[in-house]
Amino acid sequence: MLRISIYYLFSLGVMTIYGGQVCPFIDTLTIVEWGLTLAVFFLILFGVRHQLITKFVFSKPAMEQPRQQMIFEFSLFIIAGLVIAIYNHFVYVFPPIGSGGKVTVGMFTLGSFLAIDMALLRERLVIQEAKKLGSRFAPVKDFTSLIKKFTIFAILVLSFVSVVILLVISKDIYWISMVAAEDISSVQRTVSFEVLFVIIITLGLVLNLIYSYSQNLKLFFANETQVLSEVNTGNLDGYVPVVSRDEFAHIAQHTNQMIDGLREKRRIQNIFGKVVSPEVASHLLSLEEGEFKLGGQRKKLVILVSDIRGFTSLTEDHEAEELVHGLNLYFSDMVEIIHREQGIVDKFIGDGILAVFGLTKPELAAHQAINVALNMFKQCQLNGESYGIPVKIGIGIHSGDVIAGNIGSEERMEYTVIGDTVNIAARLESMTKSLDAPLLISKTLYDGCERSQQALPWQNFGPRELKGKARKIEILGLTMEQINSA
Repeated sequence: MLRISIYYLFSLGVMTIYGGQVCPFIDTLTIVEWGLTLAVFFLILFGVRHQLITKFVFSKPAMEQPRQQMIFEFSLFIIAGLVIAIYNHFVYVFPPIGSGGKVTVGMFTLGSFLAIDMALLRERLVIQEAKKLGSRFAPVKDFTSLIKKFTIFAILVLSFVSVVILLVISKDIYWISMVAAEDISSVQRTVSFEVLFVIIITLGLVLNLIYSYSQNLKLFFANETQVLSEVNTGNLDGYVPVVSRDEFAHIAQHTNQMIDGLREKRRIQNIFGKVVSPEVASHLLSLEEGEFKLGGQRKKLVILVSDIRGFTSLTEDHEAEELVHGLNLYFSDMVEIIHREQGIVDKFIGDGILAVFGLTKPELAAHQAINVALNMFKQCQLNGESYGIPVKIGIGIHSGDVIAGNIGSEERMEYTVIGDTVNIAARLESMTKSLDAPLLISKTLYDGCERSQQALPWQNFGPRELKGKARKIEILGLTMEQINSA
C-alpha cells in the first residue's frame, strides 16, 4: 500500500508539471488549479483501485496475478487519462485531441512504468508466499524470452521519451513564436529545463524498474541456490516457484523436474529396498539400461542360512493370519540384526532367510556373520513370545566363492547369489537338527573368524558328508547352552 501511495503522489506531481509543459491550454490554468483538479481524479482513482483490485487481481490464481496486476494498473491510468481529457473538454473547453491527447499520453507513460513495477512487486510477493507454502505452480506454457521482453521495454521507453519531448518542444516552439526577441535567452533556459526535467523523470522511472527487476532476479537465484544446496544434502522436499514466463521459468521448471525424478528414484529405491536389500536396490538402480542384463561376478562371500524348525507343524496349529503376523515380526527383528552388521538379506525362502556378508568389508565378513547368528538366537529368546508363535531356529554359515548377479531371463530376472557355497550353508542348517546344535559353521569359516570368536566353546564334529556332496566338510557347532553362555 505504501509503494502504490508514493507512486500515485509522484504521478500527481509529475502530471501537474507535465500538463503546463506540453499543453498551452492547460498552461492557462494556475498550477494550483490544475493540481487540485488532478488531485481529485487521482484520489478517485486510488479509491476505485482499492475497491477493484481484489476482484481483478487477488482473486486470480497466484500464477496469473503478476500479469493481471500489470493489466489492471495500466488500464486504470489509461481510463483516468481519458476521463481527465473529457472533463477538461467539457469544463474548460480544451480541445479533446490537442489537449486531451497530451494528458492521455502522460497518463499512458506513467501508467506503463507503474504497471510494470507493481507486476514485478506482485511477482516477488507470489514467489515468497509460494516458497513459504511449498508451492510450485503449473509449468509455463506461453513463453516470452528475456531478449524479447527487454527489446519491447527499450522500444517503449524510447518511444515515451521521444513523444513527451516532442510534445514539450512543440509547445515551446509555439511559446517562442509569441515572445519578444530580447526574451529568447530566458525562453531557451526554460526549454532546456523542461527537456531536462522529462529526461530526469524518465531516467528515474527506468532506474526504479531496473532495481525492482534486480530484486526479482536476486530472489529467484536465492531460491534456486537454496533448493540445489538442499538437493545436494539429500533433501528433496523443496521446489523453485515458477512465476515468470521467461528463461528463468525454464530453469526453475527443469530444477523441479530434476527433483521430481530424484524423488521418484528414491521412492522406487525405498519400495525396491523392501523387496531386495537396500544395498542391492541401490546397486541395481545405479545401472544404465544397457548394463542391466543377465550375468554375474565371482566373489568370495560369507553365506548365512537360517530356518524355523518345525514350521510345517506351526502351519497346522495356527491360523494363517496369526502365522503371517508372527513371521513378519520375526523377520523384522532378524533383518534389523543383519543390517546392523552390514549384511544383506538376499531373499526369504518361506520361513528361511538367506543373508550375505562381505560385499562391503570382506575382511570382517566371518566376524559379522557369527555376531548376527548369536544375536538372532538371543533375539528369539527375548522377543519370542511377542511373535505369537513358538520360534526355534537353526543357522548354517559357510564362506567361499559365489556368483553374484542377475539370474533368470530377459523378461524376469533376480539379483541373487548362487554357487556351491550357498548349497553348503543350506546343508549345514539342515544338519543342525540331527547334531542337536542350532548353529553350525564350516572349518573354512572358523579359520576366518577373529580369535575372540574362535575362543567360543565350539564342538568339532569333524569331517561330515553333506547331502549331495562327494567330499566331506569339517564342521563346528554350538549347542543352545553354549550359545547362551557366549
